[in-house]
Amino acid sequence: MFNEGAAWHLTERKLSEDHELKKSADGRYHLTATVPDTLELRWWLLGFGEGVEVLAPNALRKEFKAMTTSMAQMYS
Repeated sequence: MFNEGAAWHLTERKLSEDHELKKSADGRYHLTATVPDTLELRWWLLGFGEGVEVLAPNALRKEFKAMTTSMAQMYS
């Protein structure tokens, strides 16, 4: 899920052939796209900061949860 500001970038450039961006009832945007599981993907997602929530795949969501929990503890 992307907030409106982050989603703007996704309207200009498609990530994949099956790229689909839909606005949700809460005002955020749900993106589905088949992309390679790479370090560059993680850097790109992290660049959106709190403007993105990884929903799937579950392994990537867990990885981001662990990373952001560790970062929150570091900044506490």
